[in-house]
Amino acid sequence: MIEYLVGNKQIFLDYLNNLGKKDRIGIISHDDLDGVASAILINEILKQKKIKIRGINFVNYKKGIFKESEKIFSRKRINKIFLCDVGIDPNEEFEELRKAFDVFYIDHHPSEIKGDNIIKAKTADCATFTIYETAKNNFDLSKLEWLVCAAMVSDFSYKDKTNLDFLRKHYPDLKLENIMDSEPGEMSKRISSALIYFKRKEKKVYALVLRGKLKQLEKYREIVEKEIKTLVEKFKSEAQFYPEKNLYLYYAHPKFSITSVVTTILSPKEPEKTFVFISDINDEPDFYKVSSRRQDGKEDMGQLMKKGISELENATAGGHVPAAAARFMKKDLEKFKENLLRG
Repeated sequence: MIEYLVGNKQIFLDYLNNLGKKDRIGIISHDDLDGVASAILINEILKQKKIKIRGINFVNYKKGIFKESEKIFSRKRINKIFLCDVGIDPNEEFEELRKAFDVFYIDHHPSEIKGDNIIKAKTADCATFTIYETAKNNFDLSKLEWLVCAAMVSDFSYKDKTNLDFLRKHYPDLKLENIMDSEPGEMSKRISSALIYFKRKEKKVYALVLRGKLKQLEKYREIVEKEIKTLVEKFKSEAQFYPEKNLYLYYAHPKFSITSVVTTILSPKEPEKTFVFISDINDEPDFYKVSSRRQDGKEDMGQLMKKGISELENATAGGHVPAAAARFMKKDLEKFKENLLRG
């Protein structure tokens, strides 16, 4: 059962029921597995209502996060948007999007956003699971339950007992100690690796999963996992450790966008320590991105990243208690480190 922090099931159903033949629908979603799976569930719901998606765009956190989507969707004369799995605080960019389009927003990241046409679930209820639970009694989503489970594993939703029970209902032999080697764990790795390989081209992975062409993703997983293994070992041997903060800090320039995967692999092995991985952004040469993880819940990674970018221009940060990300200009590297380690 979903715990709605903002909104409820009925506002979602009302929004769907008010969609008309003249409406042109688009989806904006996060570019990770939870975001892609959310878009696939929304697509299926609209398909059952005989409504065609006119545009889809996957985004990552940066200044001007919605600008590209706004341009593309305006050209396509899209007027209504489902915005999924994008963690944002109340800000001008979100309000500008809502001025240009009729937006229904579904998310599970901590924030203070409130208002009409918004569903916010607790952190453990990833966006895919939230959509599934909200719509399952009104739409047949049974054929996508495997994808819901894969998204839940990738987003650590299983740390909530109720969600773990949901996973075990579908996979009775699932065990916490080897959950990433379970069937939904393997599927989450397969899709997530393909999304890493096709960074900025996530619609290719979306289309393959939508058509059930999952075997085609396996070769990309092998390529990406080889670099992940290399970076995990380098992090272990080369990261700086700050004992007063119980914090590891590491920089690298990986071929693929795998910082979050590396910190996710390492952090459960030392749950009382904070892992911070800084890397270049291949298509944004003036910026660094950061992935942070800590598994014991004794420090809020979302707040730590916001502390890191304090007073930095063109910087963004956000996320959950155990996992968060940031982005800042390269010229501010030393200031970011100072912010992170002070106090």
